[in-house]
Amino acid sequence: MDDLKNIFSLFDTEYITEYKTSWLKVKLSFSSNLLDVAQMLQKNGLRTISTISPTDFIDENKIEMNYFFEDLVTKRNCWLKCDIPRELKHCKIESLSNLFKGALWHEREAYSMFGVKFLNHPDLRPIILSQDYYNKFPFRKDFDWQEHEKNSVENMNLIVESFQEEEHLSENKLDPNSSEMILNWGPTHPASGPIRLKVHCDGEDILGIDPDIGFVWRALEHLVTQKDFVGAIVAVERLCFMDNINSMVCYAQAVEEIAEIEITEFAKWMRVLLGEVGRISSHMMGMGGFYNAMGLHTVAMWNMDMRELFLDFLESYSGARIATASVEAGGVRYGLAPEMLEELQKALDKFDATKEDIKNIFINNPTMKMRAAKLGILTQDEVQEYALCGVVARASGVKTDIRIDEPYAAYDQIELEYVTQKGGSAKDRLFQLFEEIEQSVSIIKQAKKHIEQKIEEGEFNPTKDYMVKMPKKLPKGEAIARVEWARGEVLMHLVTQEKAKSPYRLKMKAPSFNHTMMVEHLLKGETLSDIPLVFGSLYICQGDLDR
Repeated sequence: MDDLKNIFSLFDTEYITEYKTSWLKVKLSFSSNLLDVAQMLQKNGLRTISTISPTDFIDENKIEMNYFFEDLVTKRNCWLKCDIPRELKHCKIESLSNLFKGALWHEREAYSMFGVKFLNHPDLRPIILSQDYYNKFPFRKDFDWQEHEKNSVENMNLIVESFQEEEHLSENKLDPNSSEMILNWGPTHPASGPIRLKVHCDGEDILGIDPDIGFVWRALEHLVTQKDFVGAIVAVERLCFMDNINSMVCYAQAVEEIAEIEITEFAKWMRVLLGEVGRISSHMMGMGGFYNAMGLHTVAMWNMDMRELFLDFLESYSGARIATASVEAGGVRYGLAPEMLEELQKALDKFDATKEDIKNIFINNPTMKMRAAKLGILTQDEVQEYALCGVVARASGVKTDIRIDEPYAAYDQIELEYVTQKGGSAKDRLFQLFEEIEQSVSIIKQAKKHIEQKIEEGEFNPTKDYMVKMPKKLPKGEAIARVEWARGEVLMHLVTQEKAKSPYRLKMKAPSFNHTMMVEHLLKGETLSDIPLVFGSLYICQGDLDR
C-alpha cells in the first residue's frame, strides 16, 4: 500500500488508514482534489470504480462522498472520501465518468437520489426513479415520503404523461420516409423481465439502445433505515431472491464489524454451506433463462427439476424455499439437524447423476455454439473499465472472486481456485455458469464433510453454536463488506449513528447495474434477434438492478 500512500502524501488529507488487508481508507480535505487523485490512482493500476456512495449528514449540513476504487489485478483497493456542501445549488463535484466508464450510471444514481451534480458528466439524466420523483432526491434525510405518497394519483398521471410525451418526441425525430423506428423491448417481454430497452433500429439492424430501468424500484436502501438491525434482513434479502443468502451474509458482516462481534466457527461454515446452495439456485435459473431466450426450453425444465432439490434443503433448514431469512448478524438464524444434511445429499446426488447429460446435450449444443460464440464479446480491459464482475468478468479471463481475494466466513479454509474462460462471449458466460455450479457443488461437499466431522468430534454443537448475542444498539461507525454473490461482487457500505437501533445509511452495490450498462455497447450494430441472447448472457437480475 506504500505506493498508494505516496500518492496521498501530495494532497491535504484528514486521515490515511489501512482499513483492511487489501483496503486503504483516505479522506481528502478538499473535494477539488478528487479528479487529480483519481487520475493518479488510475495510473497506479486502480482502473475500476465499483460504486459511489453519498451519505447525507443533515445535522452537519454536508454530503459525504464515498468512492470505492479497485485494482482487479493486484487486489489493492482504495476507499476514498470527501465532503461537499449539502445546499442543492452548491452540491457539486467533478465527474469521474470520463476517466472511469463504470462511474457513468453510479453518478446518475447519486444525482437522482441525493441531488449531487457531477460537473462535466456526459449524460446526467435521472435513473431508476419514475418521473414523479425527478428533482425531489428521495434519499435525502428531509424528503417527506408520506407526503409524496398522498399524491399517488397525480404521480401516476405524471408517469403516463411523460411516457406519452417521450413517444411523441421519439416519433418526431425519425424520418417518416426511412425504415428507422424506436422499438420498446419490454417491460413485459418474456425474455426481458421488467426492464424496457428503447431500441433505435433500422429494420432489423440496431442503431442504439437506451435501457430504461427502475420498474420494480423499491427504495431498499431507504427501507433498511426504517427497520432495526435484525428487521433490515427482510429488505436486504430482497436484493434478489435467486441468491438472497449471500446478500444477507454481506449485510451481517458489516453489522458485525461495527459491533466488534466475532461469530462462531460453526456459523462461518454454515454461511459457506448456505451461500453455495444459494449460488447454485441462482446459477440454475440463469442457465435456464439463457436457454429459454434461445427457444431451447428443455434445459430450463431440467434445471428447475434439479434446483427443486436444493430448495428442499433450504426449506428443511429455514421453513422457506426462497425468502429464507436464514442469516443475520451474529451468525445464522437456526441450528442444524441431521435430516437437513440428508436433504442436501439428495440434491448433490441428483446433480452428480445429471451433469454429464447437461454437458453432452446442452453445453455442446451446436446452435448455441454457432450463435453465442460470436456475440457479446467483452475484453479484459472492458471488464476493468466498466467495473464488471462475477460470471461476466471471469468469462473474459479476469481472475476476480471475493471468496479468494478477500476471504470471509470459512472460505479461507476451503480448497478454491479461480474458474475462468478465455473468450468473453455469450457462450463463455454460459460455460462459466455451468463450471461455477460444479465448483459450488465441490465447496458444499467440503463444507458438509467438515461440519459432520466436527459435530462427530464434539467441536461443533449444531443446536447452540449457530448464533452469538448481538447488542440491540450499535456505536457510531461505518464499515464496508464484500461477498461473492451469484452474479458477482456485492459491496455494502453501512453507516451508523451513536446508540443506533437502525442503520443510518446502507449503500447496496450489486452487479446487474454495471452489467446492464453494457447492453448498448454489445448490441449496437447487431440485429434484433440477438437481443435476448446477449441480454440473457449478462445474467441480469431485475431485483439488484432496480433495488
